[in-house]
Amino acid sequence: MYSKDFDSQPTSNNTETTVTKDTNIHLPEIAKKKKHAQHNKAIDFQLDIDAGAKRIKCRLNGTYKSFNAEAKEIKGEVPLRNDGCFGYRKRNYVVGAAIDRVNGTLIVSSQDNKLTHLDVWILGAITHYRKVLKSAIEGRRRKTQPVQINLWLRVVTLSSPQRKELDRMLKQISDFTWEDIEFKVTVKACQFIDEGEGSALEVVNLCDQEHFHLLDLGGGTITFTTYNWDGDEISTIGKTPVSGGGMTSIINRIFKSLTRTDRGAIQAENSDIQEALELSALTEIGEWRVPLRSSGKVKDIAGEVEGAMSEWVSGNYAIQKLFDTISQRLAKGEHLYCTGGGFAIGVVSDWIIRYLKNEVDNANIVILDNPQDVNLAGLKWLESATDNE
Repeated sequence: MYSKDFDSQPTSNNTETTVTKDTNIHLPEIAKKKKHAQHNKAIDFQLDIDAGAKRIKCRLNGTYKSFNAEAKEIKGEVPLRNDGCFGYRKRNYVVGAAIDRVNGTLIVSSQDNKLTHLDVWILGAITHYRKVLKSAIEGRRRKTQPVQINLWLRVVTLSSPQRKELDRMLKQISDFTWEDIEFKVTVKACQFIDEGEGSALEVVNLCDQEHFHLLDLGGGTITFTTYNWDGDEISTIGKTPVSGGGMTSIINRIFKSLTRTDRGAIQAENSDIQEALELSALTEIGEWRVPLRSSGKVKDIAGEVEGAMSEWVSGNYAIQKLFDTISQRLAKGEHLYCTGGGFAIGVVSDWIIRYLKNEVDNANIVILDNPQDVNLAGLKWLESATDNE
């Protein structure tokens, strides 16, 4: 049977007809091929992050960086060509050193925001890698489409009970803007790593230890952990964190010590004290000098540091008890390795080691190389193990 064509004319009385083709007849819409929306090829971002109370430490595709654990939520536009600036969920954020350029609501990691704002710290970390982001933008085939990122996360944390809550929160990271360019993020995997695992792996692989202790002096917490290595994996035997016992507490005590010392007007903020501690050095006669610049002059605050360190221990029973426990382990001949940003400061690490070694002969104490970043840098041993499988 033929379909009737209105331009067809019969030529005889038989059943045959001649059909004339009409070029103006259009196919129904359902017969047209649909074009699927095309997206840019996704780029893999492998991010390790340790959101500490004082510093955010991160490693993106193998490159390590760190910045102050401070951010601002601002109402205006973010500065261009500055690290840590982005738009997220209809709000604008500046993370790290660039906060001094803008006004806004301050977010400080040490004020119980370490985990509640982890999404902000993560995007702040990514936007500190300008070359990586610029390369991703330039590599787009479709310039009008967002940059696609596959994010593989490893989060260093002490908060094991909050893993599920953190996982749900991190998977909400879906998009952000940087330098007026839109980025789409797919969190492909999120792995939570114990805070000391990177340092412990460093000990196992470089110091050939099977049973050892780790003392981690961070910004907000000091943590003592015992590890065993069975030749295949590290197991945690015991962990004692003292929240509020980190470098922030030490600096606060130094600040109080400075305010009650009658030596003229000393105008200093916590950041000034931190920098003075980082400049600490031994003199020719073996004494520590801690130079603090105030009102155009340099003052040596080594005496105040010594007193503040003593108060830090004696004024906190948890730290005092912890140090007694560590000294007992050292007296038994066990090995202690020290890590964390606090042990990167000469005057602080020297004071703690002298305290722990007091009346302990031949104490086995080692400060790991680059203690301020080894918790992240040591994770390279996980990747080496995977490559060898």
